[in-house]
Amino acid sequence: MKEEITTFNDAFDRLATGLLTSGKAKVGSFHEFLVNIWAQSFDNPEYFQAWHVGVVADDIEKAMQAGLNYCAVLPRFHFKSTLLGHAFSVWRLLTAPRDCSVLYLSYSDGMARYHISEINKAISRNPQLVEWMDNRTPKADFSARYMINNKPMTIMHGGLFSFKRGMHVNGALIADDILRDPENPLNIGQVTKVEDHFLTESLFIPLKNVPVIVLGTPMMPGDLLANLQKDERFLSRVLPALDPVPGRRVLMPELYDEKWLLQQQKARPKSFASEFLLVPHFATEAYFSEEDIVSCEDETLRELPSTRKYRKQEGSFVFAGFDVGKKRHPSHLVIFERVGDTCRQLHQSWLDGWNYSDQIEYLNEVAENFDIDKGYVDNTRGELEDRGLDYRWHPLTFTVKSKNTMAQIFEEYVLSGKLKLLKDERQKQQILSVSNELKAPETPMGHGDAFFSIGMALLASWETGQYGFTNLGNLQGFLDPEDPAEMKETGKPPAFLEPELDPVKEMALPGGVKVDYNSAMNQDLTMADCPNPTCEEIICKPEFWVPERKLCIFCGHRG
Repeated sequence: MKEEITTFNDAFDRLATGLLTSGKAKVGSFHEFLVNIWAQSFDNPEYFQAWHVGVVADDIEKAMQAGLNYCAVLPRFHFKSTLLGHAFSVWRLLTAPRDCSVLYLSYSDGMARYHISEINKAISRNPQLVEWMDNRTPKADFSARYMINNKPMTIMHGGLFSFKRGMHVNGALIADDILRDPENPLNIGQVTKVEDHFLTESLFIPLKNVPVIVLGTPMMPGDLLANLQKDERFLSRVLPALDPVPGRRVLMPELYDEKWLLQQQKARPKSFASEFLLVPHFATEAYFSEEDIVSCEDETLRELPSTRKYRKQEGSFVFAGFDVGKKRHPSHLVIFERVGDTCRQLHQSWLDGWNYSDQIEYLNEVAENFDIDKGYVDNTRGELEDRGLDYRWHPLTFTVKSKNTMAQIFEEYVLSGKLKLLKDERQKQQILSVSNELKAPETPMGHGDAFFSIGMALLASWETGQYGFTNLGNLQGFLDPEDPAEMKETGKPPAFLEPELDPVKEMALPGGVKVDYNSAMNQDLTMADCPNPTCEEIICKPEFWVPERKLCIFCGHRG
């Protein structure tokens, strides 16, 4: 029998070809790679048989076939980075037809370097991957440079804002927790900057048709992760640890059963809500939930122009609130009409970059066109004071007490279902940005302005609804510096002040006198003229003061 003879080079080429063919065959789909190969890097490979592993792996395949990117929002400790960051990066290198590069992006370069280190460790522990992937920098923990089938393959690391502009990758872009994490959250202003930078810069680092994988934990309603779920360029998946889909109670019972999850929820409900139930981190601290505000939004409402005359409905009242901004954020105007017990929004305006003189002119025009019954203007810093503001606008100084009162009235309207808001994303986000402590971050989009402007308008509505103000004339004649003779003799008010008033609408003054007031009174007075200049009662206004007697007819204070 004649022996077949071959040269060393031929044998080496055949061996290399065989390894290449078998390697590609063994890699298979992303799901097959996770279960059959990647799982070998871990002590419990059976965890990669979990239901959600197959779900996200199949999602990846569908997204790539459709030419889409992928956004995944998964709970903490559920292999989020292990699957979609580390494993997907390696799978892309193994299945690439030519030399390939992947960029692993995190909020900070230090965090991205950590992920590169974890990828290297997983490869070094895996008997199959060690055979396929020749590490070109074995002594560098934060460098992932490999030779696969004689082709150079690289996984680069970068911070969101530090990665060099102009570089491109042909394998994939992994954006892993670029909003940071709930244990070390960004403030809302930074969250906005991250979104702007990612959508205008980072998203264009990959070459055309190269997948972008975004994974993380939501920070606030309407953040980057929430917006990507509505972006037609992305396929998305949100899987909370409890009730991830109809008919499934626990996402990964193999590792975290329902009993353990409920114990964690009871022990630390806020962090559990953000880390395991995927409730946006800032929403757990917000005064209102997104569901609260969405339930008030009425898609049938149309914003009315401020330049046209508005004809009120019969028996209705119009109220407004104006939160004065600073150079770093805008002023915000809202106008509501109350019909019965329901307040519906007629208008809102964002005054970005307006000077104060223009704002005054605008507010006066609005007061005239909408025939406003009462409106409040934030007078905390006094920017619009003594500038000729229409008498229907009343100054309001923000104090802890006044802000809490506004918030409680706002909440009462929301929960009662008697508030109808225009559907507007910016307005909604500025409402939701206000915390339980009634604080809001300063951002280019605002400073919680919508929350406080609406609060002022509803305060004006509540006051008039509470006291049933009706214009019965000027009280100065009754509360004359010299007590009227009739009062001295009988102890009762003059007869002309004793019409049969609706008891629901009467206002009780000190001494049991029932009377009302004219909101146009004492327009030239300021808090310095108040009988009690340090008074913090938010509805203690000039129309209640009798300067000659140093008397406040609302609280009975005499100076």
